[in-house]
Amino acid sequence: MARTFCLLILGVTQALFCSDIFWFSYKIVTVNSLVIYEQKNIASAMIPYEGKAQTLCTIELSNPKNLPKEQFLQKHFDTILPCFYQLSAHLLSWDDQYLKHGKDQVEIVIEPVRFTVDFKDEFATINAIR
Repeated sequence: MARTFCLLILGVTQALFCSDIFWFSYKIVTVNSLVIYEQKNIASAMIPYEGKAQTLCTIELSNPKNLPKEQFLQKHFDTILPCFYQLSAHLLSWDDQYLKHGKDQVEIVIEPVRFTVDFKDEFATINAIR
């Protein structure tokens, strides 16, 4: 009974305080200009975090069907991806040459960051929390 009550309290506090904070991370690997691996991550943050908000971008994006924010962001991942390019990104590149054969590999990683999104009219403002 006490365990169920604690889980209920945890769920309610998460819904009240953490529902608008999300995690974002991204990784893509290409070999000879072909994508061989891509990892896209957007998830709700489970632990409240207080930091300073830094506006990343405002893009023309609206949620007319009132989908849950996480589901809407997952659906429009490629649209919001350029907003995060200015953050901590790592670019690794390898170029291996063998006799008449070459292999070029590029890896781009955007480190995990907390962010919020605010919908106003037909625009979405994305803020990084640091």
